[in-house]
Amino acid sequence: MEAATREQTIDVKEITAILLRRKWLLILPIVLVTALVFGGSYLLQPKYRSSTIVWIDKPSNVSRELIDIIGRERMGRETGEQQRRKLRALQNEITSQTYLFRLIEDLKLDQDPDICEQATRLHSGNLSLDLQQLRYDLLLPQLRQQISVAFVGADQIRLTVESNQARLSRDMVTRLTEILEQEKTRYELDKILDNQSFADMQLQKTEDDYQRSVDSLTAAQARLTRLQLPEATASETNLRDIQADIDHTRQEIDDYSAENDRLSRRLDQLRLSETNLLYSDTVVRLRSEIDRQIIALAAMMDKYSWSGQTVTNADIRVNDNIRFLERELFRLVDRQFSDQIDSHRELLRQYFAAREHLDLLETRRNRLRQALGRINERTAQVPRLQTEISELERRVEDTRKYRDAFRSEEAIVAILSERTRERTKYKIIEPARIPLQPFWPDRRKIAALGLLLGLIFGGAAVFLVEIFDHSFKRVEDVQQQLRMPVLATIPRIEKLTFRR
Repeated sequence: MEAATREQTIDVKEITAILLRRKWLLILPIVLVTALVFGGSYLLQPKYRSSTIVWIDKPSNVSRELIDIIGRERMGRETGEQQRRKLRALQNEITSQTYLFRLIEDLKLDQDPDICEQATRLHSGNLSLDLQQLRYDLLLPQLRQQISVAFVGADQIRLTVESNQARLSRDMVTRLTEILEQEKTRYELDKILDNQSFADMQLQKTEDDYQRSVDSLTAAQARLTRLQLPEATASETNLRDIQADIDHTRQEIDDYSAENDRLSRRLDQLRLSETNLLYSDTVVRLRSEIDRQIIALAAMMDKYSWSGQTVTNADIRVNDNIRFLERELFRLVDRQFSDQIDSHRELLRQYFAAREHLDLLETRRNRLRQALGRINERTAQVPRLQTEISELERRVEDTRKYRDAFRSEEAIVAILSERTRERTKYKIIEPARIPLQPFWPDRRKIAALGLLLGLIFGGAAVFLVEIFDHSFKRVEDVQQQLRMPVLATIPRIEKLTFRR
């Protein structure tokens, strides 16, 4: 740590010694460059800036009835992006040819000697060009760079103009403000003439919006009527009864599956597993009837209570047909396997009956689960549809208010009269003044820049002289060059005094 500190101290001392030794190489560039830059600023042509603040009172574009409907805060609220777009639009408008041509003509800016000289040279190179138009074309880019617009408050703009002449900058910004007021007023008067067609168009639009909103509300209410279930069907108790029926059916499926596996193994042992039963027309008819009844039973889920008499009767009819089917299967087994002993025939009866029961229970469970899924889906859609209906009802109410406001003849007359009375007004809050001193060149900044440049040049000169100076400056340099130790050094004596 001490060695590093000592080495750093030696470096600082060396740098200080170099700067003291070469001080004139550093001081002279600073003084010369600063003096040249600062003196050269007096050769630059000064520029003046004049500005004015204008308050723009914009009338509402709608009647008081619509303002009450929409709300004044909603109508007056603007986002930052909207303000930036409005500012760009205003900048483009003020620097458009319409405004600038009038400015040039009113202040006779095209009579400037420099502009006339430039236009004459261009005209001499191409005689087909109009000399007056050339002057305007040369002035337009210059004026657009000299004019700027900025917001300084709510509905307040600052219009700024730069010029080489102090009085001209004041005259330009004053005249631009007058042109802006005249053009905006003319625009507002043109809009007043279109009020009647505007009101008619808005009335037709609000009528269409109202009708579309009513149609959407009617369609949504119809969908809700179709989706809504009877209170007894949609109750939690009824849904639990349905789920209990499905769970009971699943349990029966598990029991019959185990029974079917047991009977299959027993038939394998007796070598009767390959035995097939030929179904009669009665079995086919009963099976089709039972499938139809199961489908009808599942369809009752969204209409009747699951514990009600209608569903109970349908379930009884299904079970009766299952018993008829079972007896018919027993009869077919006895007839087709009469050569088997009684115990084998009984085993075959149980096996074929269990297989049919298992298939019918699978069908019943699947149908009930599908129907319950549809009910749950309909139940889940009801809250969303009710929210949609509430939103549509609010929209219908809003569009009805708009329609009634524009339908009223008094509302249309109010729009016309209010626009006529409240046309755009302008008030100059801060008038333009003749600037007392130029804003450019800023000699303080120029002097600081000259000082910085002089410091850079002086430092570069010191650095270059030190690089090309090969004389010995340190004891270490002598030792490194001669590869011999230095026994003693004689310090430099700046001033010698003799005593008498």
